[in-house]
Amino acid sequence: MALRIPAFLAMRAVSFDDGVYGASAVALRTGALPFREVFSSQGPLFLPLVWLSDLFGLRTLDAPRLLALASGLAGVLAIWSAARALRLSTGAAAVAAVLVATSGSMLWVTGPLTSDGPGLALAAWAVTAALWYRRAPSLRLALTAGALLGAALSVKSLLLGAVVPVGGALWPNRRHLGAAIGAAGAVSVVVALPWGLGNVWDQAFRYHLEAAGPRTPLRNLRKVISTLGDRDLPLVLAALASTAALASAHRRTRPSSDGTEPAPERSSSGLPTPSVGFPLGLLLVAAWLVTTVLVLAVEHPLWRNHVAHLVPPAALLIAAGLDRLPRPAGARPAAVIALAVLAGAALLPYHGVHLSEVLWPAPPGPALAAARADLRALPAGAQVISDDPGVVWRAGRRTPPDLVDTSILRIESGRLTAASLARAAADHHVCAVLVWSHRFAGLGPLPDLLRQAGYAAGPRYGGPKVLWQRSKCVV
Repeated sequence: MALRIPAFLAMRAVSFDDGVYGASAVALRTGALPFREVFSSQGPLFLPLVWLSDLFGLRTLDAPRLLALASGLAGVLAIWSAARALRLSTGAAAVAAVLVATSGSMLWVTGPLTSDGPGLALAAWAVTAALWYRRAPSLRLALTAGALLGAALSVKSLLLGAVVPVGGALWPNRRHLGAAIGAAGAVSVVVALPWGLGNVWDQAFRYHLEAAGPRTPLRNLRKVISTLGDRDLPLVLAALASTAALASAHRRTRPSSDGTEPAPERSSSGLPTPSVGFPLGLLLVAAWLVTTVLVLAVEHPLWRNHVAHLVPPAALLIAAGLDRLPRPAGARPAAVIALAVLAGAALLPYHGVHLSEVLWPAPPGPALAAARADLRALPAGAQVISDDPGVVWRAGRRTPPDLVDTSILRIESGRLTAASLARAAADHHVCAVLVWSHRFAGLGPLPDLLRQAGYAAGPRYGGPKVLWQRSKCVV
């Protein structure tokens, strides 16, 4: 929680998504409905969760980000519980939880407000329920796993990898598997019905198909690797260390040349380790990781936040590998702990520098501070259209519900044009149009259309940044 508080209290939008969903929360406060009035490119459960977190936060400026904080905490607890369901030691469960808590990729989706954070938390709990089901099969756990999986996919459909471990754990009992599938389907339909199935399909699914280009698996995998190097070097090195140590342990436990077996060694949890093979539960987690890699490889466009989907299964496998390391008699755990602490201390500066944007977000610069002051000077109740909705949100202003998301994908797909923006700007509730990036600056006809709608170019903040205002704005 402490690692995520700076992003929660950041004075500016930490990421574009953070700004979009913050602006969406402000639109929801007025009674605008997801998919009907508020544009939503995510699953039908996401904006209701944003609305709930905003309500619990008493609709203060930072209240929507409570969902990110809750997702971070829920994800860590889910991985701890999953590790215990896999019969890992408390130490190994703590390692898995710490890896998830401190992962840079996870911090980027559970510090700023994103859809990946709550989706991952729900998916992790779905897998955790399935792993506990393997230990004590019951209809209750099957229904819980199915409902959580349906909720996760209703937030982020890209989390398909979680289907494999849940389905694999329930496969031996087809009746329970059918009940889980029914629960997942029921959740998906129930959360979509209030907004209109056609609207949900159009914005949450067809929109992404329109924006999708040719699949580029090799390019995607290169992006995954570079993102892990930037945001998750400790996780990568822990995975390499775990793999190398297990390989070394496997060589030591092979029969000697005279055919005799070596004396059984003990794992870090103190139990005999007859072999380094993983049980079925860990194979399901490995299948979760492999399936997620395949999904990311064919996804287009692939964003760096999507790499966080790899962290929960990877953390469990790393912890399991370390837990199964044989420990010769007389070995001192303190030496291993000291070595791990030294390695962590050496990695800490690198990790901190690469995560500085989310661990301690910079305050607004002069341009952003000036724009925020100009927006706050508008009449009370004035709406503002911008290609960076986070600037409007953090200034305490509202964006028209259909324009809370002005991403480049909406522009490239033809859903947002200079003409449609000018029509929206002509609404009497709208008093200003803030051009903040190439997204609106690249729309050539937009300035002329805004002038025709009664707007004039006002303050400039450097580069393409300019505030268009109406000469008279009566809200």
